[in-house]
Amino acid sequence: MFAVLLLAGCKTNENNYRQAYEAAVAQRGEESGVDSTIYAKIRNSARTSDLVVGTDSMPMRAEYIGYTEDGGASRETVKKYNVVVGQFKQLFNARQMRQRLIASGYDSAFIVHTREPLYYVVTATCSTPEKALVAYRKVKADKDLVLRSPLPFILRPAHFGR
Repeated sequence: MFAVLLLAGCKTNENNYRQAYEAAVAQRGEESGVDSTIYAKIRNSARTSDLVVGTDSMPMRAEYIGYTEDGGASRETVKKYNVVVGQFKQLFNARQMRQRLIASGYDSAFIVHTREPLYYVVTATCSTPEKALVAYRKVKADKDLVLRSPLPFILRPAHFGR
């Protein structure tokens, strides 16, 4: 009888799970502003804002980028406003998406990478915000592209400054 009571007292239940979950959420909330990983520091260094063109706005990030070997881009070809439709941790996946985009008519698709590295797949590079808006609208309207938040967005390479 004593063993049955002891086992019943040790059983996990929904209340125990809820308390553990709430404690973890509270701890995460206390640490949310301070993440010791280098990747979090790099992610936080990316400035996010809105690019406003007339009455329209598009999400925009300013980040330091590098040029991936066989990615189809270079410092000379990339302009100030770039429409990002893919974001990957693996270069292989970014290359696969780039090939699918090229086959679908996005002939100028290319890959750049961040310091983390994250590999961004870009469909268009534009010198003006107005041209970027046209390219942004095109990918938003393309039913063949499956885009998940935060995509698409405008990438402004940090070397262009403000």
